[in-house]
Formats: sequence, structure tokens, C-alpha cells
Amino acid sequence: MEGSRYLDLAERIISVRGVPLTGTQIIDFAEEYNALPFDSYNTIVKTLQARIAEDIAKHRNKSRFVRMGIGVYFLRRLAGEDGRIGFKPWLKPYYARKKPEHPHRILTVPRELVSNQYESSGWPSVYEVLKKGKYDYQSEIESDYLPVVTGVTLRWRSQYLLFRVGVHTHFRSLIGCHSILLRKYVDEFDLDLFETDGTGVTSSTARAALPVLAPGRRSRLENGRLRESERVRFYQVADLLKNKMVRFSHDTGSLTLISTIDLNTVYAQLPKTQRRLENNNANWIAVQKLASVELEADSSWNVRRITEVVS
Repeated sequence: MEGSRYLDLAERIISVRGVPLTGTQIIDFAEEYNALPFDSYNTIVKTLQARIAEDIAKHRNKSRFVRMGIGVYFLRRLAGEDGRIGFKPWLKPYYARKKPEHPHRILTVPRELVSNQYESSGWPSVYEVLKKGKYDYQSEIESDYLPVVTGVTLRWRSQYLLFRVGVHTHFRSLIGCHSILLRKYVDEFDLDLFETDGTGVTSSTARAALPVLAPGRRSRLENGRLRESERVRFYQVADLLKNKMVRFSHDTGSLTLISTIDLNTVYAQLPKTQRRLENNNANWIAVQKLASVELEADSSWNVRRITEVVS
């Protein structure tokens, strides 16, 4: 079964059902309707989901499919006609010092599943919560849902990248604060071919860090297709991540997945960073001196946890 036939099958089944479906549901309904040209086998669901994910990653907003949740897909033409799911065309970016709304739909999770004191070591503990999420535009996030954010710290030897949050940020409550966390909303396009954990979190973390380490437009590095040299560095991020933690962030009102990228094996000398509007006065600072800096709450919490691990 060629890739296009997988996509055609998925389109037919979703059209008949008229609701978002998972890969397993698509194959189950196809078998029920006797739409499969052969008996199913163990890998057919994963192959189908991979073909849909590849189509979305390649064609993005021109794909015939749209991702409604982790592993849940719908048809773009049906989403456009059905106001129930709140789909709308991609917002064209404008270039101003004030950062526009995030251009893609953001992963959100039910608020009732995350307490105000939620803290956890490691990311797997929160994967089941992420699987219950859905995607919405930044301005349309429902009151009983929380956005999912990644925050990553850059470390080289015993030094961490410290910066002041500028006005060109999606996280308005942090403007002017000192931080060591490069943040990004987890969006529908983070589930791409470079994803390793099946949630989009690793890809989102890489896209938060890459613009600080590589030249080029932030919008392209954060959301666009990557050049071959950039892809190699992007793919390496999964192996460089340390100190994975999760917490409810009061400052950003989000479920935040925190990590550290250890750059020791990538750079022989102190890495040169790129100037970004959202990261003002960026400097490398020794971990011992971080305790004397007035950091925003999530960064301060992260420093305490890192110090505990080191000690």
C-alpha cells in the first residue's frame, strides 16, 4: 500500500465518520467497512499515522489533514466547515517589536488534571495528561484548559545562559524578568519527523533553543523547515537533554516541561549565541552566581532543583 493510498484511505474513513479519529480507529472502521484491500497486520496503524504525520509536516497548512490531539486527526475541509472545533486559517505573521499571537494551534490539557502545586521529576509522568490534550489557537484557549509549554536551559560546563525577557515574547507576564528558561508553546507542528517521545515536547524544546544557537529568522527556526546542517543539530537535542522536570507555572498559567541542554560535547569553547528580541542582555553565568540573581519563579525553582542534583 503506497503512502498516498494510506492517506486516501484515512480521508475516506474520516469523511464517512465525520469526526476526528486516531490511527487505530481509522483502521478499525476500515476493516468494519471492508475497505482494506488485505488483512491488517501489526504495523499498519503505525504506518498510517506516520504517513499522515509526514503529510502534515511536509504540506503544513496545505495538508488535507489537521491534527486535533496527540495521534488524533481530522480533515481540514471538514474542520473549515464545522464551527464546533474552532478551526480558522493560519494567521499571516507581521513583523513588529511586539510579538504576534502564536501562528499555530497550541497543545492544551484539562485544567482539572494539573494541580496548582504540581511538580514532578522526569517527563514520562505527565505523558498520560498530554494524551488527553487538544489543540487551540492562543486566543481561543478554553478557561478549563492549560497550554503546554517547554522551557529549556542552556548549559556549557558550569555556566548557564542568563537573559532578561524582552517585549517580543508570547509570555507577556515575564517581560523584564531575568530568566534561564527559553520557552515555547508546544504546537501542532512539533509532532514532526524529528520527534522522539511522541508528544511534541522534544521538538518544541529544540525549536526553543535552536534560534539562540543558530543564525536566521526566529520565525523560520522556530516554526519553519530547517536546512540540512540545522537538522543535524536539531536531531541531536534528544540526546543532550538533562534534568527533565515538570511543574505547573503560576507565572505563565501553563503546564511547563523543563529541561537542560548540555552543550559540553557540542562546543569546545563557550558557545556564541544569537541576539533575539525576546532575549535581552544574554550572558553566560556560573551556576554559583545564579543564586544571587533575582530570577522569575520557574527559573528560580529550576536553579534550586539543579543545585540539589549537583550537591
